[in-house]
Amino acid sequence: MKLYGFAEGVLWEYAMSIQLTPEQEHRIRNVVNAGAYRSAEEALDAAVAAVEMAAAPDFDGTQEELQELLLDGLNSGTAVEADESFWDKLRSATDAMAVEHQSRKHIREN
Repeated sequence: MKLYGFAEGVLWEYAMSIQLTPEQEHRIRNVVNAGAYRSAEEALDAAVAAVEMAAAPDFDGTQEELQELLLDGLNSGTAVEADESFWDKLRSATDAMAVEHQSRKHIREN
Protein backbone atom coordinates (compact mmCIF):
# COMPACT_ATOMS: atom_id res chain seq x y z
CA MET A 1 0.00 0.00 0.00
CA LYS A 2 1.37 3.44 -0.87
CA LEU A 3 1.16 6.25 1.63
CA TYR A 4 1.58 9.90 0.82
CA GLY A 5 2.56 12.82 2.99
CA PHE A 6 3.33 16.44 2.62
CA ALA A 7 5.89 18.22 4.74
CA GLU A 8 7.82 21.43 4.20
CA GLY A 9 6.57 21.75 0.62
CA VAL A 10 7.62 18.24 -0.39
CA LEU A 11 5.23 15.45 -1.36
CA TRP A 12 6.59 12.07 -0.36
CA GLU A 13 5.46 8.54 -0.99
CA TYR A 14 6.41 5.30 0.67
CA ALA A 15 5.25 1.72 0.82
CA MET A 16 3.66 0.39 3.97
CA SER A 17 3.81 -3.25 4.99
CA ILE A 18 0.67 -4.56 6.64
CA GLN A 19 -0.29 -7.91 8.11
CA LEU A 20 -3.56 -9.22 6.66
CA THR A 21 -5.74 -11.69 8.45
CA PRO A 22 -6.36 -14.96 6.58
CA GLU A 23 -9.94 -13.79 5.96
CA GLN A 24 -8.79 -10.46 4.48
CA GLU A 25 -6.27 -12.23 2.26
CA HIS A 26 -8.95 -14.67 1.10
CA ARG A 27 -11.36 -11.84 0.26
CA ILE A 28 -8.71 -9.98 -1.73
CA ARG A 29 -7.74 -13.11 -3.63
CA ASN A 30 -11.40 -13.76 -4.46
CA VAL A 31 -11.96 -10.34 -6.05
CA VAL A 32 -8.66 -10.56 -7.96
CA ASN A 33 -9.39 -14.12 -9.14
CA ALA A 34 -12.89 -13.05 -10.19
CA GLY A 35 -11.26 -10.52 -12.51
CA ALA A 36 -12.47 -7.42 -10.70
CA TYR A 37 -8.88 -6.22 -10.25
CA ARG A 38 -5.57 -7.11 -11.86
CA SER A 39 -3.65 -7.38 -8.59
CA ALA A 40 -3.98 -7.37 -4.82
CA GLU A 41 -2.44 -3.88 -4.78
CA GLU A 42 -5.11 -2.60 -7.17
CA ALA A 43 -7.84 -4.18 -5.02
CA LEU A 44 -6.41 -2.58 -1.88
CA ASP A 45 -6.16 0.81 -3.63
CA ALA A 46 -9.86 0.54 -4.47
CA ALA A 47 -10.69 -0.43 -0.89
CA VAL A 48 -8.77 2.53 0.51
CA ALA A 49 -10.49 4.84 -2.01
CA ALA A 50 -13.87 3.50 -0.85
CA VAL A 51 -12.95 4.19 2.78
CA GLU A 52 -11.86 7.73 1.90
CA MET A 53 -15.12 8.37 0.06
CA ALA A 54 -17.13 6.91 2.96
CA ALA A 55 -15.32 9.30 5.31
CA ALA A 56 -16.63 12.21 3.20
CA PRO A 57 -20.15 11.07 2.16
CA ASP A 58 -21.32 14.50 1.00
CA PHE A 59 -18.29 15.06 -1.22
CA ASP A 60 -19.35 15.22 -4.89
CA GLY A 61 -15.86 15.44 -6.42
CA THR A 62 -13.57 12.81 -7.85
CA GLN A 63 -11.19 10.56 -5.95
CA GLU A 64 -8.29 12.68 -7.21
CA GLU A 65 -9.94 15.86 -5.92
CA LEU A 66 -10.52 14.22 -2.54
CA GLN A 67 -6.87 13.16 -2.34
CA GLU A 68 -5.78 16.69 -3.25
CA LEU A 69 -8.00 18.14 -0.52
CA LEU A 70 -6.65 15.64 1.99
CA LEU A 71 -3.08 16.64 1.09
CA ASP A 72 -4.07 20.33 1.37
CA GLY A 73 -5.34 19.59 4.85
CA LEU A 74 -2.10 17.89 5.81
CA ASN A 75 -0.19 20.92 4.54
CA SER A 76 -2.46 23.50 6.15
CA GLY A 77 -0.27 24.05 9.17
CA THR A 78 0.32 22.79 12.64
CA ALA A 79 -2.57 20.87 14.16
CA VAL A 80 -4.42 22.60 16.97
CA GLU A 81 -6.57 21.14 19.69
CA ALA A 82 -10.22 21.80 18.95
CA ASP A 83 -11.28 22.62 22.48
CA GLU A 84 -14.20 24.88 23.46
CA SER A 85 -12.01 27.98 23.19
CA PHE A 86 -11.11 27.05 19.61
CA TRP A 87 -14.77 26.66 18.63
CA ASP A 88 -15.72 29.92 20.38
CA LYS A 89 -13.06 31.82 18.39
CA LEU A 90 -14.10 30.12 15.16
CA ARG A 91 -17.79 30.95 15.73
CA SER A 92 -16.90 34.54 16.51
CA ALA A 93 -14.79 34.86 13.36
CA THR A 94 -17.42 33.28 11.11
CA ASP A 95 -20.18 35.42 12.67
CA ALA A 96 -18.13 38.54 11.92
CA MET A 97 -17.60 37.36 8.34
CA ALA A 98 -21.35 36.78 7.92
CA VAL A 99 -22.16 40.28 9.23
CA GLU A 100 -19.61 41.82 6.87
CA HIS A 101 -21.01 39.84 3.94
CA GLN A 102 -24.56 40.92 4.74
CA SER A 103 -23.53 44.58 5.02
CA ARG A 104 -21.77 44.44 1.63
CA LYS A 105 -24.81 42.76 0.11
CA HIS A 106 -27.06 45.47 1.54
CA ILE A 107 -24.82 48.25 0.11
CA ARG A 108 -24.81 46.64 -3.36
CA GLU A 109 -28.59 46.30 -3.33
CA ASN A 110 -29.12 49.98 -2.47
